Amino acid sequence: MTTSTKLLNERHAAVLPLQLLRHQMDVVLGQVENGSLTIDSLLLLNDLDEATSVLYACKLIEVVPGIGKVKARQLLAQMSVSETEQTGNLSVDQRNKLAQLIAKELIVS
Repeated sequence: MTTSTKLLNERHAAVLPLQLLRHQMDVVLGQVENGSLTIDSLLLLNDLDEATSVLYACKLIEVVPGIGKVKARQLLAQMSVSETEQTGNLSVDQRNKLAQLIAKELIVS
């Protein structure tokens, strides 16, 4: 069975933007993890870029040095935010409060 070149080109054209977005998301997570980008600077932006806005809030928080998976989920639970909520869906007030909770947690630990 052969697949037409047109079909392969259409598929590649459809997948390429998603691969680029995934790469941008990985870059953001890597920068937060190695400390070159602070979680505060991301959360306190009024307008998030596409890569940051589609990241799960839990995933973004858990890569912060000193937080981890369990604490990230606990912080979101304190705010009654689902761990599958995308960062871009959080209100500015929620992101401010989350930044405060993370800063408080980092000071304590």
